[in-house]
Amino acid sequence: MKITTFDPKKRKTVLCGDLEDSTFTREVKASHFMKVMQGYGIQENAFQEILEKGCTRIIIKTKTDEYFAPIELWVEHGRVADYSAGKQRFLSLKFMKLRKIKYEPIEGTNSVKVVEYFEDQPE
Repeated sequence: MKITTFDPKKRKTVLCGDLEDSTFTREVKASHFMKVMQGYGIQENAFQEILEKGCTRIIIKTKTDEYFAPIELWVEHGRVADYSAGKQRFLSLKFMKLRKIKYEPIEGTNSVKVVEYFEDQPE
């Protein structure tokens, strides 16, 4: 199920991510990383919607990484702030697990395919 919200900065409805079963997945660009929070955010009204719909886990996907955490960590450690794009709930990467994505080129094309996921182990 697509989760959307109105973005006051862009003045239009935007896609926040997908809720499938009890997992919410949000694809982000590198520019979405919030340095002040050292993490990523979700529009607060979208966060409340997925919470009400029974979400138990959130995955933030970049081109090469997946950061994931149970929703309880977003509730307990998330910070709500408005940096001109409406209220968002941010969670620092220190509360998320990292799963790296490995790609291989598809021979004869300019495309790549995902071949493996592996989790970084804490030191």
